[in-house]
Amino acid sequence: MPPHEEDTRKVQTAVIGQPGSDWPVFLPFDHDDFDRFMLGRSRDDFYCGTLLGGCGKKLSAKRYLQKKCHFAHRPPVHCRRTQTGEDSADHLYIGQALQRWLRRQGHHKIRVSYPDLGSGPGGAVEVRFGLGARLIRVQMDRMPLTQWEATRAQFAKGNVRVQWAYGPNSGIAHNESKAAGHAIRFTCRTESDTRRVFVGTQRPDHSVELTTLDECHLTNEGIITPHLTEEPSTTADADTGTDATALLAFPLVPGQLAFTAAISAEEQDVTARRLYDADVQPVGSAMTRMRIALPAHIVPPSPHRLNVIESTAHLLPLTDSAEPSWLIEAPGFTPLPARTDPRWPDLRPTPEPPKPDPVTPPRREAQADKPAIDEASLVAQLRARLSQIARSKGLINWETLIGYTGLTPDDFTPEDRVRILVAVDSPSAPDKPVLSSMVKLAGQQPGLPPFFTEVLTGLGREVDLRDDRLIKSTWERLREAAHAAQWDDTPLTPVPPATMGLPISDEELVERFRRHLERVARSRSVMKWSTLLRHAGVSASAISPRDRIRLLAAMDTPYGSDRPVLSSLVKQEGQKDGPAPFFEKVLDELGWAPSPMCRTVAVAWTTERERAYALFGKPGTRAGEIWIRPGTSLETVIQAVRKTLISAARRHVSVSWRTLAAAAGLAPNDLSEKARTAILVAVDRPAGSNGVLLSSLVISTENTPVPYFAEILKRLGRPHSSRPIELGRIRKAEQARAFAAYGSGPVSDTNSTNHDQPSRAIEK
Repeated sequence: MPPHEEDTRKVQTAVIGQPGSDWPVFLPFDHDDFDRFMLGRSRDDFYCGTLLGGCGKKLSAKRYLQKKCHFAHRPPVHCRRTQTGEDSADHLYIGQALQRWLRRQGHHKIRVSYPDLGSGPGGAVEVRFGLGARLIRVQMDRMPLTQWEATRAQFAKGNVRVQWAYGPNSGIAHNESKAAGHAIRFTCRTESDTRRVFVGTQRPDHSVELTTLDECHLTNEGIITPHLTEEPSTTADADTGTDATALLAFPLVPGQLAFTAAISAEEQDVTARRLYDADVQPVGSAMTRMRIALPAHIVPPSPHRLNVIESTAHLLPLTDSAEPSWLIEAPGFTPLPARTDPRWPDLRPTPEPPKPDPVTPPRREAQADKPAIDEASLVAQLRARLSQIARSKGLINWETLIGYTGLTPDDFTPEDRVRILVAVDSPSAPDKPVLSSMVKLAGQQPGLPPFFTEVLTGLGREVDLRDDRLIKSTWERLREAAHAAQWDDTPLTPVPPATMGLPISDEELVERFRRHLERVARSRSVMKWSTLLRHAGVSASAISPRDRIRLLAAMDTPYGSDRPVLSSLVKQEGQKDGPAPFFEKVLDELGWAPSPMCRTVAVAWTTERERAYALFGKPGTRAGEIWIRPGTSLETVIQAVRKTLISAARRHVSVSWRTLAAAAGLAPNDLSEKARTAILVAVDRPAGSNGVLLSSLVISTENTPVPYFAEILKRLGRPHSSRPIELGRIRKAEQARAFAAYGSGPVSDTNSTNHDQPSRAIEK
């Protein structure tokens, strides 16, 4: 075919699913490869991902015959993404590859992040596992030696075991290889419609030997490539004592083979592998008993679970006549959450060993006389209660939920719980909120409830149950949809007085808590829990400790950097200082996790308390209001600011807030930054998403954008950045547009179609 023409507009990589997704795709250059790439995909699947440094908007896949196929933005385009080539998503490909590899090594709690080291997300790939105590860091960007040493010292101080690896452009690998004798490098190469990840072993002479992650294994020292190991050959021949000259090996399709009931083989004459006899079944075939060789360093397979071989394995013949006569050599496996799977109907895991009989609870005879549960009435009560929880945008423990009905958790088995929650959400429909997404277990770790997968299955939802990440994202999406749904004020089904819930709705109680604590924040103080309840008009005996945590978490939901945790202002009766004993549990409900900047609950408590004071205690603002000097209307201030900015644009000059305040008849310090932001947003909002930004003419004393310029851009839906250099570029570009738009002439507030109408509202 003719050579590709260079297309300066091309974007070669994107993400799928949503703007913040970390699932990358690479669009092939050739039109034939393009057609294969688009099979099963639509043109609405692709985003200019924020983890690629992009704008988050949708991309269209463009097919060409005489030049390179590429992605393109849909107009209008306001994207500042700088890296768009075929290697621009390599950090995401490396992160995904490491996740899959670590799962095959037996690790399941894996977190991947892509820190921005100054040039956008992906300056490094950080993969945490082993309860967060271990870290693989792939340094993608170039880094000064002093910064590298300081970062290593910081990790060491935090008791994090780090293995450093390096991307193709990182020069620090040379220092590592000289100091340690080798360095681990990652690189990606284009293969058809993807970028394949390779791992390299760099020697002090700068030579690099490449392999794939499937050929590596993990030890306490980190990633061990075949070029580093000094162990004997780990092929099936060496492990089992078969003829080393046998070269016959059949590759097996990943994800098509499962096994269970694995027991360690009697003969173990191997070093790097362990042998197991197991029931094995390929998809669409019969089950048989075979021998499996697995790496010795991974967690042994449980005979009570169904395990899938998701990476490339090989089938090798054994030369002796003993059974089994075939060997499966696999680099790892993934246990499934369910004990059965329709793809492998003949596999039956070994039954779990019987558990010891539980201690007989007291008064069992009295419980036996309890009347049968009316399940229809129970489902109706739970549905009404969960609708109320959804209105308050909260979560609830299963134990608390059942308590509202006059029953106890002991009255239900785990199977009963799943069946009842499925009934609560039945019949299922795509646009119907899933109420059970708000139910969790008492004491569980933040995140996906352990029974939710079974509830999804019972509702017939089509979700890949093998993908923990997908199940969790589905749970989060369904929970948010339930919170966002419009709920009728359906009264709860009456229950006995002894088991009645709160005398007022959770939604109203949460709102009362929020109002009182905002006043507490304005006075820069704290409040006792009992005092808060008294102000809210609720008896302390009506709120259990578990309800307290749930209600406080609902008040602070959603948890994020743009709002403080007001629960930090609540203290326990008789408490002197520090966080309340229940504050950590509230943070757990909100999904808080320690970070390098906030390692402990005490630090989080101090941080959130000060954030609350800063937000609600600022001089010049009241909750949701902008202070204006008596006798001066808000509209007058906006008009004066707009007129002054138009005049400045005509004269091609910038102005300070002091000038704008004087024009509006105010003192420079009469308005807080929050109020100034709101006024400038009101000035520029009539211009729309593509109009001239008069606020770009407002500068600080050092001729730089005002500190709140990024917030103005964000509220107006314009491209924005937290990086000063990029923000300065945006300001200069918008300033030039303002100068060009207004030119010169007498000051008039009616010459611009975009700025001639006074704003009647301020965005709060």
